[in-house]
This record gives sequence, C-alpha cells and structure tokens, in this order.
Amino acid sequence: MRERNSLFLMANLGSEVSKIISAKNRNDTELLNTYLIQAEKILAEIIMMPDMKDRLPEMRILSDVIKDISKQKPILNISSVNITSYFMPFVIRLMSS
Repeated sequence: MRERNSLFLMANLGSEVSKIISAKNRNDTELLNTYLIQAEKILAEIIMMPDMKDRLPEMRILSDVIKDISKQKPILNISSVNITSYFMPFVIRLMSS
C-alpha cells in the first residue's frame, strides 16, 4: 500500500474532482455530494501535512474552487478542463515514483 503523503493525496483529490465533474454532468446530485464529501476529507488531510503548511492559501482557494464547480450555477468561471489539468502533474509524479 502506498504511503498517504501529500503527493498521493493530491492525486486522489484530483480523482474525486473528476468524479464530481462526471456526476454533475450526469445530474447525479447524490453521487456528486458523496464525492464532494470525500474530496473535503482528502483536502482536510492534505492541509494537515507538514509539507503543505506553506501552501495553505492555495489549498483554501482549491477548496473554494471544488465547492464552486459542484454547484448547479457556479460563480467562478473555471472550466472542468482547467481544474483537471491542475491535478495532472500530481498524478504523473505519483505514477512515476
């Protein structure tokens, strides 16, 4: 089993965000809410990681973005392509480690 370090958690958060987007596109609010709760748990775990202390402002913004993209009528203008692209480097680094 992989160590649950910040890289692993960020890659997993990206997976949850992809699930949120997919559930939203299918109008499946029940699954969307399940994935959102899981994303919030992962984000809380990331925030507690010692190596992420300097990135707390970024994590707060990321939390706001994730909540916003899950809304029926998001306020922020962030495309699903942009948010999933944000997580790609974490996935690539995790897979190559």
